Amino acid sequence: MRSGNAGFATTVQNPNTRFAAIGIIGAVIILLAMVVGLQIFERIGTIDFFLEQWERAVESKKPALYEQLWDSTARIKNQNQYERALKLFSREKLEADINGFFSRKDFTDTNRRRIERLPVTLYQDGEVLVTIHRDLTIEKKGFLQRWKLIDDRIHENLEYPEITEEHVVQEAPVELAAKSANPTPKSSPVQPLDDGEALSNTIIPQTPEPDSSAPVVSGAPLDTQLKLSQILGEWQQAWQGKNLNAYMSKYAAEAEITRVTIDKEQAQPTRLNKKQLHEKMIALNKTYSRIRINIFHLQINGDSAVADVNFFQEFVGTRTSGNQPIYSDFGKKELVFMVDPADGLWKIYSESWTHYKNVPKSPKL
Repeated sequence: MRSGNAGFATTVQNPNTRFAAIGIIGAVIILLAMVVGLQIFERIGTIDFFLEQWERAVESKKPALYEQLWDSTARIKNQNQYERALKLFSREKLEADINGFFSRKDFTDTNRRRIERLPVTLYQDGEVLVTIHRDLTIEKKGFLQRWKLIDDRIHENLEYPEITEEHVVQEAPVELAAKSANPTPKSSPVQPLDDGEALSNTIIPQTPEPDSSAPVVSGAPLDTQLKLSQILGEWQQAWQGKNLNAYMSKYAAEAEITRVTIDKEQAQPTRLNKKQLHEKMIALNKTYSRIRINIFHLQINGDSAVADVNFFQEFVGTRTSGNQPIYSDFGKKELVFMVDPADGLWKIYSESWTHYKNVPKSPKL
């Protein structure tokens, strides 16, 4: 035993052995520090981390924290959006919700992502005043490629309106396809799924035929406006005619489809790829013998390669076993079109459908 202890003491006292042990321990510590550092660096570079910083800046109502999130050039360019976001800091309390967010590619720039419909609740006198929605555009910037704000768009009530049965009756849809001679039915409340995927025994009362004279609002070149109006009309006719092949041909292979139901100010998103959309449409066509799509307040903005198409959409479906419409829904649809480099045709690369249900009226900011 003594010889063993003596040997250990000799080993410890040996300078070369001692330096080697210190070197190994030091190398292990450096390696662990590098691993932790890399994990922290990777975490900082994620969209989740950026959104946590955005949420903290919004809820703390500190302009300095919010300004740090912006790309300086983009902040100057979008000064109105920046200043409007700062004005909200004067509210009693702000509460942002980043749970369940969905980021999609910006097809004009591969380094950009769009994060849509982040709810922010405003409080007054301790009570909820209104919940608004904000769309963020972020882009990787700098040597470290960190996410920076390019745009922070706050939606007006007109852009994200509260939808009621009265709205459905009073609005004047613009159909791009040929109109039916029958009056357009409207719904009584039903439990909807996505884009009219619901069943109900409720018979929908009849209302007058909608007007089709409303103009198209466009910020795109005339050629783009004409082409997309035609394609959208073909898309609408294919849907109403249950021509599944023609309908799906309007979508790019990598199309991203988002369905959002706003129920009592709570967002319930669903995401689909093109294959899943195809399956949904098969089920939809089997559910209804007749489908009617009304489109109105059409807006086309973009250039000769990429364009955003926005409109309000009404879906009316008739059950296969009857002649009376049994379901109708109403909401906002946003389509991102881009010229497909493979065949030079305009295709839908992104579709977003927002259905409003039981949303209370809110004051305009």
